[in-house]
Amino acid sequence: MSEFAFFFTEERVVNFVLLFIRLGAIFVFLPFFSSASIYPTIKAAIAFLLAVALYPILPPIGFALNGASVLLAVISEIAFGFAAGFVLNLIFGAVQYAGEQISFAMSFSMASAIDPQSEATSTVIAQFLYLTAILLFLAFDGHHLILLFLAKSLFAAPLGGFVFGYDYLYYAIKGLGWLFALGASIAFPILALSLLSDIAFGMIMKTVPSFNLLVVGMPARILLALIVLIVTCGSFALVFKNEFMKAYDALASLFF
Repeated sequence: MSEFAFFFTEERVVNFVLLFIRLGAIFVFLPFFSSASIYPTIKAAIAFLLAVALYPILPPIGFALNGASVLLAVISEIAFGFAAGFVLNLIFGAVQYAGEQISFAMSFSMASAIDPQSEATSTVIAQFLYLTAILLFLAFDGHHLILLFLAKSLFAAPLGGFVFGYDYLYYAIKGLGWLFALGASIAFPILALSLLSDIAFGMIMKTVPSFNLLVVGMPARILLALIVLIVTCGSFALVFKNEFMKAYDALASLFF
C-alpha cells in the first residue's frame, strides 16, 4: 500500500495534471485533433491515456509547489497549446482563404454550408479544400508528427515553463500576412482563368450583342474553374505538404 501511495505525492500529482492539460490543449487548439466531430469525452479519454503513456518519461518539476506557481503553470500549458495550434492552423487557414476566393471567382459565394470540422459556415469549395487538406495531413502522418513534437517538448519546454517570446510574436505577426499570400497563391490559377474568361466573354459580347452571358458564360466559367481545380490538385497537395512541414520545423525553433 505504501508503494502505491508513492505515486500520489504532491509533486507527481501536479506533474501528471500539467501533462494532462498540455495534452488536452492539443485537442482544443491543434488541427485535426480539435475537430468538433470528435466528442469531448473521447478527446478527454485519449488525452488521459496519452498522459499515462508519457508520464514515465517526464522530467521533475522545476518550480516550487504553491498555489500561485501551479496556477501560472496551468496558464502556461494552455498558452503552449494555443501557441502551437496557431502556428499549424495558419496553413489550414490559408487553405480555407483560398477556397473562399475560388468560390467567389466561380460565383459560389452563396453556396455555403456548415463545416462539420469547425461548426462554422463556409463555402462548398472551401470545405472541399479543407477536407482535402485534412486527408493529406493524415496521409503524410501529420498527426504522428504532432504527437512526436509533444513528446520532445516535455524536455525542451518543461511543464509550466512556456512563455511567449519575441521570436514567437514576430513569427505570429509575419505568419498572418503570409496566410493571405499563401491562400492567394493557391487560388491564383483559378483566379487568373476567371479573369481571362471575363475578358474573353466581354469581347464576345461586344462583337455579338445577342450573346447571353448568364446562359452560356456562367456555366462555362464554372466548368473551366472545376477543370483547373482538378488539374491542380496534385500541385495543391505538394504545396500544402511543403508549407506544413515548414510550419512544423518552425515549431522546433520557436519552442525548443
